Amino acid sequence: MTREQGGGDAAGLRFRMLGPMTARVAGGAPLALGSNQQRALLAVLLLRRGRTAPMAELLDALWGERVPPRAVGTLRTYVSRLRSLFEPDRPARAPGRLLLSAPDGYALRLHGPVLDMDQFERGLADAARLRTAGDTREAYRTLGDALGLWSGTPLAGLPGPYAEAQRDRLTELWLNAREDHFHSALELGLDRDIAAVAALRAFAAEHPLRERTQALLMLALHRAGRSGEALAVYEVTRDTLDVELGVPPGPELAALHRRLRSQDATGGPGTVPPGTDPRPTGAPGGARATPGAASAPAFPFPPAGPPTPAAPSAVVAPSAPVAPLAPAVPLAPAVPFAPAVPFAGRAAETGLLARLLTGAADDAVPVAVLTGMPGIGKTALAEHVAEQARGSFPDGVLRVCLRGGPAEALARLVSALGVPGPELPEGLEARAALYRSLLAGRRVLALLDDAHDTAGLLPLLPGTPGCAALVTSTGRGLLVPGALLVDVPELDEAAALRLLAAAAGPGRTGESAALRALAGRCAGLPLALYLAGRRLSLDPALPAAALATADGPRLLAELRADGLAVAERLRRCHTRLTPAAARALRATAAAPGAFGHAWAADVSGASEAAAADAIDELVDSGLLQPGTSDSYRYHPLVRQFARQAPAPAAH
Repeated sequence: MTREQGGGDAAGLRFRMLGPMTARVAGGAPLALGSNQQRALLAVLLLRRGRTAPMAELLDALWGERVPPRAVGTLRTYVSRLRSLFEPDRPARAPGRLLLSAPDGYALRLHGPVLDMDQFERGLADAARLRTAGDTREAYRTLGDALGLWSGTPLAGLPGPYAEAQRDRLTELWLNAREDHFHSALELGLDRDIAAVAALRAFAAEHPLRERTQALLMLALHRAGRSGEALAVYEVTRDTLDVELGVPPGPELAALHRRLRSQDATGGPGTVPPGTDPRPTGAPGGARATPGAASAPAFPFPPAGPPTPAAPSAVVAPSAPVAPLAPAVPLAPAVPFAPAVPFAGRAAETGLLARLLTGAADDAVPVAVLTGMPGIGKTALAEHVAEQARGSFPDGVLRVCLRGGPAEALARLVSALGVPGPELPEGLEARAALYRSLLAGRRVLALLDDAHDTAGLLPLLPGTPGCAALVTSTGRGLLVPGALLVDVPELDEAAALRLLAAAAGPGRTGESAALRALAGRCAGLPLALYLAGRRLSLDPALPAAALATADGPRLLAELRADGLAVAERLRRCHTRLTPAAARALRATAAAPGAFGHAWAADVSGASEAAAADAIDELVDSGLLQPGTSDSYRYHPLVRQFARQAPAPAAH
């Protein structure tokens, strides 16, 4: 067995936990650690530091109160596999030398494993000692090194209460360390760089309930000569705390606000007024953050030393005249961005979004997330609203599709804002900071199409008051603090018939009854209505009644034209499902109407907990729609697709 397949010397192992859990041997070859649940067990044993973990503790760590009937046997299987991993040469039935059995549990005693978690916590302690000794510059560097160990959500994907508790603990340490790093940069005077302030603003936007973060941003803006923006940060934070927590700002933040209003803060390098004390003072009940690609923990400010002025073509200084963007800035997105279907109906949703964009305060950054099943017309609605709100965003509209990933999307956005390709920085955080600095002083609406996850979306959201964003997403799992969530529904009967008739053309006026029946078969899905109309338009000899009376498989096959197809859009979502969710989709497609967790578990042969997880994934994919009282339903065309979808590979 090769090391890549699982064997290797147990000495000198390095484990990464500040992100997806991985392990490498001393020579750098990776170890295959097995399933996420097996990794969760390994994490518990590693963090016991060689001490025995009782069986009851291990069961609780992996399953909590929902221990399955065969949990002990499953756990012993994981132990056996881990022994094979760390002791590949151990004779059969010989006792373990590294993963030891105890009367009531197990202990893992490796030879000096290196855990990035331990390195991170040592870095925090070293930085604290350096700060106490007055060596702020070295503390700043040490903190930067510690933060650089992170590669995403700690113990990402590992199940169980123990992994969740470790994620919470480490995330809070990460947040405090980021604040300390920003604070040290302020003391060293490294906040003079425009991109640095943009990075702090981005971090503050992601954590609106952390008062210390908002205080640091206020101070940085004030020292950059942007006192009005600094005071606006306080007003937004006060409103957010009131709405989310029902509490006023704390005394430190309020005191800083009073000082800035009275112009008492000196703002000189190394001068940090009360309210930005380096000790962690997160807002009470502060929202949990997920570190990752959205705000990678690299140095948020330039390295220690005299700040290097940014190239004028790469950063727009707030004090410089800002050239307006051309109206509706054209972007060449990673995939075609134009709406797949014409706009129709949506009066209620249009009014709601228009009020959000045109009625926002000057110091606000309104964000709306439009969700709904594939083909429901989210992009068409976003484009329609953007056109209506154009007057509120005189510097233009930025459009980009996120399907190619956040780094590629940022490259296109920055290019549209005037940065030549050769001057595009490498790295997600550098591009995000440049993007937000380029938006400073502008009033721009960003249309961010087809977002799949929160981490990939956050770097693309504008952080400048006066800007706004419309986001479209098939899934309902995006977590954007303060965003308006708009679930785009099926079209009503009148709007559906108008869309179908318009796509079919004027030659179908004598087939009103058949068109009405065909609209009913499409069940208010704009993409299906448009493609049905296009099929009739492209084939004048095809009677509308032939489509209206087609059986389910044939109708789904006929709904294609102009390179678009309903089945293809659904297949794209289907390919992203886990095998468990794909099996649940096929099993529950037989439901004649709404169904719940218990019914889904019964027909799929899974436990109710597993069925609930699969249903959550199907809802997040856009293929299943939540109803009332914990019930769920399929759109008729999705149900037909599910019945003929390929079965997932057996495991």
